[in-house]
Amino acid sequence: MIWVAVIFLLLITAGWIIWPFLRAKVTANGDSDAIISIYADQIEEVALDQKRGLISPTEAKAACTEIERRRSKAIGEMVGGFRIAHRAPVAAVASALVLAAVAMGGYIGIGNPAKPDMPLAERKQELLAARAAAGDMTSRIQLLIEQTREEPDDFESWWVLARSHAAVGDYASSAEAYRRALDLAPDNPGVQSAYAEAVTLANGNKVPKTAEIIFSQLARNHADPRALYYLALARAQRQDFEGALLDWAELAKSSNADAPWMALVRRDIANMARFLKREITAYLPDATAAEIALASGEALAPTQQRDDLRENLAANPGSFADWIALAEAEVANGDYAAAAEALQEGRRHFSAAPFVLQKFAEAERELGLDLTAPDVRGPSAADVAAAAKMSAADRTAMIEGMVDGLAVRLSEFPNDPDGWTMLIRSYRTMGRVDDAEAALARARDLFDGTPTMQQILSNL
Repeated sequence: MIWVAVIFLLLITAGWIIWPFLRAKVTANGDSDAIISIYADQIEEVALDQKRGLISPTEAKAACTEIERRRSKAIGEMVGGFRIAHRAPVAAVASALVLAAVAMGGYIGIGNPAKPDMPLAERKQELLAARAAAGDMTSRIQLLIEQTREEPDDFESWWVLARSHAAVGDYASSAEAYRRALDLAPDNPGVQSAYAEAVTLANGNKVPKTAEIIFSQLARNHADPRALYYLALARAQRQDFEGALLDWAELAKSSNADAPWMALVRRDIANMARFLKREITAYLPDATAAEIALASGEALAPTQQRDDLRENLAANPGSFADWIALAEAEVANGDYAAAAEALQEGRRHFSAAPFVLQKFAEAERELGLDLTAPDVRGPSAADVAAAAKMSAADRTAMIEGMVDGLAVRLSEFPNDPDGWTMLIRSYRTMGRVDDAEAALARARDLFDGTPTMQQILSNL
């Protein structure tokens, strides 16, 4: 029965294709109607894009003006008149034979009438799986989220999802996934420890009371190294710097030199020894020359370097890397308060860019500012009140911070077609033409083998 349907459809299609070759002699208009129709369709597409919110009214107006110009030019250059069409039976037969051969050959080779249609949801899953296999963490996370919806009682799915969220710095989502895993394995010390750490990281590396209780139980019952580290961190954040330094020194002494947490412990010992002006070898006997120099404050940054960074940031506060470099220079010279203020000021410029805020938090931890300045994180009540009365200039600065933050995220996670499209359009809207062209060139290189994305980019 299926072959009868196939042949019937083939005959209809062949007849539709060869009919123009068999008609009596006719006259037809030239190409003007077709050209006018094409440009009219393009104008309709622009209107639809504006309605969907893909482009702004200003962009739509500019695009329509350009289309009108091209249409006028094409009509002016076109040769008018009519053309004559004759019967062509030989061409008709040849076209029908080619059509039949290609259709039947293709169907015999790849056709499978027993295979059901793939629903849209499955096609999306297939695309996500392909992107995840190519290393796209966002797609991998989305697949894991779908998996936890289908199997909410599967511990392994929640565990892998939590680790994946943590890998991209989304500690709040990581903590929630670890909590769900903990519900399924409440007595597992490893899950308890991972959950408490995620809660701490989601809190800006400040150990909350809930996490401290969990860490205390783990340290008492299992001598968990992660718990011992964060309990020392909690002491530092309560201003018990001497106690924190002694606890970290004890953890370093009882751990293997190649333990994965040793790099973090040694860094914090060096930072705390420098802050307290202590001899690092009293706490870390095998300290390296670099660690001794760091703890003693010998690695001073030149004053000119700090002055240059301050001058650059006064002119261009949108460089998050310069804010971090300034904080590093201030710490190298022992001015922790100035370093904390540099990061806080950077946060104000990037308050709407979560990815950049994550970079500031990482720099804060690297520099030990989370140990010695526990109150530098987050906006104050005055900051919140000021935000509510934000001026047009401040709103513009906030939007620029969001766009710059998107650019930073794409530099580290470039496999994001929607992100590149948004970045290019944002640059154009802001009048940053050179940045838009550079982003467009970068996106074209990244998605060189993706025809659909290339088409989208060509229309930007």
